[in-house]
Amino acid sequence: MMNRLLRWSGLALGTVVALAIIAFGVVYMLSERILGRTYEVPIVAVSIPTDPAAILEGRRLATVHGCFADCHGKQGEGRVMFDRPMIARIVAPNLTTAVRRYTDAQLATIIRQGVRPGGRSVLVMPSEAFVALTDADLGKILAYLKSLPQMAGPGPLVSPGPLGRIGLVAGKFKMAAQLIAKAIPPPEATTEEAAFGRYLARTTCAPCHASDLRGASNPDFTSPSLQVVTAYSQDAFTQLLRTGVALGGRNLRTMSPYARTNLSHLTDAEIAALYGYLHALPDAAGH
Repeated sequence: MMNRLLRWSGLALGTVVALAIIAFGVVYMLSERILGRTYEVPIVAVSIPTDPAAILEGRRLATVHGCFADCHGKQGEGRVMFDRPMIARIVAPNLTTAVRRYTDAQLATIIRQGVRPGGRSVLVMPSEAFVALTDADLGKILAYLKSLPQMAGPGPLVSPGPLGRIGLVAGKFKMAAQLIAKAIPPPEATTEEAAFGRYLARTTCAPCHASDLRGASNPDFTSPSLQVVTAYSQDAFTQLLRTGVALGGRNLRTMSPYARTNLSHLTDAEIAALYGYLHALPDAAGH
């Protein structure tokens, strides 16, 4: 009797293991299909300025938009952004190498469309926000990146783990080109200053707070809707972006360091326009 139970138990366990292997094989195949999918996007030439003032402004814009510190390393040398074996290992590429590897038009397509030469989409690049970058701003950013000396650093790597592949198949994780296609733009602006604020929100805030500015969630953090700005005076909002200090003297885990290293480089006029647009966001959204 005991031998029979052991045989049946072994058979049941073997069946479960076999089904798990088959299931993962299906997930692997489907996720590889997603990773290997190609997209047709227009290749648009971007004019790259060469004057020192434009390059200096490109440095500021690149910092505001998160090219350094939090994404591609302190000097554009690349860095490991995410490393959880069961989910994924993601290494942001060395920008000083990338600007020498790709043409200006290819770089513009990678940044704004999230698509590499050959048609495959990148993963993690917030192109759903950068798709709205103007030619002028993108040109200045590229001008600055091209002025950097080449530095040693890691090459790009996206290696999804088992949970990451399941997330891709289930639609929880999406390629950059997929996010662009599904992006919901923020509410329209009603004045010229608000339009500038909307542009800043769409290209600067959307990578963390979603393209519609209603908040987002990922394995690292959950961000609130930017309707939260209605609780701030303009002085308090300016203090948050300049110093990272939130209402009540709080230090926010994600926002505070990002504000100090990136958003503190916004100009007074940019902060005022951004505040004006975000402070009116509920009314603009019909609330």
